[in-house]
Amino acid sequence: MTFLSFLNLKENSFSSALEVVILADDRTRIIINEIKYWKEHKLLPESQCDFLLALYTQGEDYESIASPMKRNYQVNQYVQLILLILMIPFSFLVVYFTQFNFILQLGILVLFLSYAFWVFSYFRKKDIKYIHIAITVFLVLLLITTDFISSVLHLNQYVTILFFIFNFIGWFILSRKLHYKYLMVISFLALFVLLFVNFSHLFSFN
Repeated sequence: MTFLSFLNLKENSFSSALEVVILADDRTRIIINEIKYWKEHKLLPESQCDFLLALYTQGEDYESIASPMKRNYQVNQYVQLILLILMIPFSFLVVYFTQFNFILQLGILVLFLSYAFWVFSYFRKKDIKYIHIAITVFLVLLLITTDFISSVLHLNQYVTILFFIFNFIGWFILSRKLHYKYLMVISFLALFVLLFVNFSHLFSFN
């Protein structure tokens, strides 16, 4: 057997052993959760459940092991949420209070939009309760981007209004797809305010 073959054999053995350890750890975690379920729903005497938990956790407190991971997970959510919310004032700052090049401003807005969409998708996949904040921030950023592009291109007022109408129609469609009633109400109110502010002068209220 060559030295290289020996190393490959060692590497394969190590990988197999690592897979066994991971599988064993997952199996132990499942068993521990099952025992906790039995204890919570009184399917077994509490003393027996405590004995089994002590046996499978090797005397360690399972909650004390899991809680640091849970805390790190929550901290990660809060950091993402804070960054997400800060993107709205930063977007206003970039668009209306800086003299950056148009391409740079648009690039920053697209970056913010991409991040907001990613956070929304992540929160939705993990069923995190802050998903409504994520979708709201994403739609507000989309609105700011629409206004920015309209201003830079010097579009006609009615063309700009049409783009905003498309935005609010998109909100409505999204509310139907995701079953968010508040978003449906907001889309109707925003559309009403937009049309009233821009076309109320065409009607006489005397």
